[in-house]
Amino acid sequence: MPTSIGAVLAHLFDDAGLFPPAKLPMAEALAAHRRASSGPHSRVVGPFLCPATRLAELDACVASGATRPSTIGVIGYDGRLDWRGVFATRGLVQVEAPLGVTTPPLPGRVIRYVELPHHGPVDASLDAVAAMPGARAKVRCGGPTWDTVPSVAWLAAVLVGAVDRGLMLKATAGLHQPYRSSGPGGAHHGFVNLLVAAALARRRAPVAEVAAVLATDEEFEARKLPAAVNGARGLVASIGTCSIDEPVEALVARRLL
Repeated sequence: MPTSIGAVLAHLFDDAGLFPPAKLPMAEALAAHRRASSGPHSRVVGPFLCPATRLAELDACVASGATRPSTIGVIGYDGRLDWRGVFATRGLVQVEAPLGVTTPPLPGRVIRYVELPHHGPVDASLDAVAAMPGARAKVRCGGPTWDTVPSVAWLAAVLVGAVDRGLMLKATAGLHQPYRSSGPGGAHHGFVNLLVAAALARRRAPVAEVAAVLATDEEFEARKLPAAVNGARGLVASIGTCSIDEPVEALVARRLL
């Protein structure tokens, strides 16, 4: 793997195997995470993501012999959660919650991700995240139906707006393949497109130029890709995926891993 590509892919994919469309049972999700974390492409694997409401189930599986993930991200959709219990999670590195859900101050170096309203107003949402010390944005790039896929203009505005406010972000949902693709359900964003667009946004490219990169379904030349994605991780901290295997297989097929 070229060094510059390796730096961009390092711990890029947060493991969302518990979430749709995979929705693996807890034991299967933990086993899959263990295999990915100990396999030949372990360098791309990020934290294991778990709903706050299923932490007890995770602990029970570990008590029964499953391997506990070394790093865990917890997703909470309800401000009435037992946040003290969430913060006591061993291996906790990040907490994610929608904009509008109030969470207490996070302990230590735990990162806060604030999910933007899907298709919502970009500037107001990013301003709200920027007002939270140390917070990062979370953006959904897809969903179960074609109409949940945000437009390239909206996503480009999020990238450029985050740079303008000095925010980092994570992306999730629908980013299964490296490049933009179309199918019976409509278009889907590609994670390589996203990384190239993020690198452009960090170089202060205008929204229209960033959107054009998100919109293209042409694959970037492998020899030009290291330069094209250079600096992307200064904006895109990670990408959530319900299957680590799928993006890894696509990268291996293109000799990028």
